[in-house]
Amino acid sequence: MNLFYDANNIYEAGAKAIAGSNFKQATQLFEMNQLLETAHLQRDLKEGRYEPEPGQKFIISERGKTRFITSNVMRDKTVNHVLCDEVLSPSIAPFVIYDNDASQKGKGVKHHRDRIEVQLHDYYQRHGNNQGWILLVDFSGYYPNIPHDKCLEVMDGFLDRSGLQPDEITVAKWLMRKILRTFELDVSRFSDEEIEEMMHAKINPMMNVGVDPKLLTGKKMLRKGCDIGSQPSQNIGIIYPYRLDNYAKIVRGVKGYGRYTDDFHAIHESREFLEELLAGFRVIAKEFDLIINEKKTRISPIDQPFRILKVQYWLTDTGKVVRKINPKSVTRERRKLKAYKRLLDAGRIDYETVENSFKSWIGGNWKLMSMQQISNMSLLYYELFQRRITWKKGHGRLNWLMGQPWRA
Repeated sequence: MNLFYDANNIYEAGAKAIAGSNFKQATQLFEMNQLLETAHLQRDLKEGRYEPEPGQKFIISERGKTRFITSNVMRDKTVNHVLCDEVLSPSIAPFVIYDNDASQKGKGVKHHRDRIEVQLHDYYQRHGNNQGWILLVDFSGYYPNIPHDKCLEVMDGFLDRSGLQPDEITVAKWLMRKILRTFELDVSRFSDEEIEEMMHAKINPMMNVGVDPKLLTGKKMLRKGCDIGSQPSQNIGIIYPYRLDNYAKIVRGVKGYGRYTDDFHAIHESREFLEELLAGFRVIAKEFDLIINEKKTRISPIDQPFRILKVQYWLTDTGKVVRKINPKSVTRERRKLKAYKRLLDAGRIDYETVENSFKSWIGGNWKLMSMQQISNMSLLYYELFQRRITWKKGHGRLNWLMGQPWRA
């Protein structure tokens, strides 16, 4: 049976969708009628009547960047789980390099940070010194600027090599096109020349925020961009610029290469080699209509601090890799705690939310912080809220460090 028509697959996908947001009312209503919803989805997929919704878009602001996040309805989340878990992820997995770490089981931010440390250690073992260079490259507006035609060309190629049944590949391609249509932006108010220019330039995915709805007629749509928050976008983000990975790893033989979505790096003993590598990256990026952020792209010595994923690294002359939290991250968290205090006093937030937010931050960063930084953050938290963090289990060493009066 076609896996998209298998009621067991659809039901299990719905269970995964429920587990991700079972505190929401819409999720609970879907769970109450899951068997019926499963039957309706099975019918719609078989008859080709399934139509995904654009989803609910909301705005977040992080470190000065404002962006859209998309939350899909439960029906679409269910179909996305079937498509991604059963088809897209297995199809692209054989072609993903080991040091491509985003949005994959068993990988993630920690794995990527650990791999950078391993690569620096390997460099020292091969060369016996820390006199090397690292190329740091970043795409500008990665997800909003992925063109749909080239994206489908890439994804279709991997689906054709997936080994799935022909009818399953056909349904997967049909769903991909349906989903990408929900990512399109209404550009009816622009001329054809302006729209053509948008296809090859950086766009703002929030261009329609605050625009008069009468101007958004739907007559012209910009077929570009993938919504952050939608599960298929994660698979697209992992594999879309795969030729960059192959060029670095296979064509140029760079051992110290890695990519985390739109951030990638390469370590080498020759600065000239990295300049040539960057030139190759630019050519491939242009072919994929991706924009390299020249302000963030640079070549740095590995014996001096450089930053990847908010962590500073450098390689010492003894072969030790130093990892430290970016001081700006600590400053940002201190400001956030003070803002939480104001919101708490105004009754706009509860203490549990404050505590969970701080526990999440310090739990993920304390191993990169000095004892003085941990103590200072703990002291600030106590001064603001007159309470100490409580842990249900684990975090024994962190709990001890937060209670010590370290002095510089």
